[in-house]
Amino acid sequence: MHMRITRVEKFRQLRQERIRKLIVYGMLLPSTSILLGYIITALFILPQISSAPK
Repeated sequence: MHMRITRVEKFRQLRQERIRKLIVYGMLLPSTSILLGYIITALFILPQISSAPK
């Protein structure tokens, strides 16, 4: 049994995948970069500030 995918369905699937990728990259990348920056500042910069001679 050979399922024949019409061109319209193929384009619809491609469009949905592209939209999903856009959502993933638009939402996940900024939030992860912000989280990483926050963790790095918390781990490295804050101890140096607290242990800095006053």
